[in-house]
Amino acid sequence: MNNSDIKALIAKIILFSLIGVAFWLLTPNAGLITYAILVLGAIIWLIYETAQKKNRHLIKHGILMGIFLMIFDFIVENIGFFAGLWTSPQSLYSVISVPIEIMALTLIGGTAWAIHLPQKFDKAYVIFESLIFGFFGALGEYLLILNSMMVYTNGWTSAHAFFGYIITWLILFWVWYKVIRKNS
Repeated sequence: MNNSDIKALIAKIILFSLIGVAFWLLTPNAGLITYAILVLGAIIWLIYETAQKKNRHLIKHGILMGIFLMIFDFIVENIGFFAGLWTSPQSLYSVISVPIEIMALTLIGGTAWAIHLPQKFDKAYVIFESLIFGFFGALGEYLLILNSMMVYTNGWTSAHAFFGYIITWLILFWVWYKVIRKNS
C-alpha cells in the first residue's frame, strides 16, 4: 500500500466513525432520521470522492459498482428475511423486505466506494478494507437494532453480520478488479 492508499483508509475510518458517533448520540429511538444519517453520510462520501477524481470514466464504472451492490444487497437481504434471520420493520417504503433507504445507501455508498479504490489490486488493502467494512457494517446494524430499525432473529448475531460483510466486500473487490475494471 502506498501513502495515498493509507490516507484513503484513514479518511474512511474517520468518516465512518463520525457517522457512528452521530448514530450513537441519537440512539435510541431516532426513528427514520437514522436512515437519513446513513444516506447523508454516503452522499458526503460520494461528493468527496468525485471531487478527488477527474476521470469521469471511473465515475461511470463506480455507478455500475453501486448498482451491483444495490442488487446484491437486495437479494441477500430478502434471502435473510425469508429465512427468518432478520427484518427491517421501519422504512418510508420497502421493496419486498428491503427499506428503500438501504437501497439508496448501497447505490450511493457503493459508487463512492468504487471511486476511491486504488488503481491496482493490493492484497493488504483488500484485507484492511474488508475488515473496516466488516466492523462498521456490523456496528451499523447494531445501531439500527438500537433504533428499532432492524431485528435479528433465529440466532443471527453481530458476529454473523461481521463475517457476512467481510465476504460481501471480498466479492465486491473481485467484481471491481476482475470484471468491471478488467473490462474497461
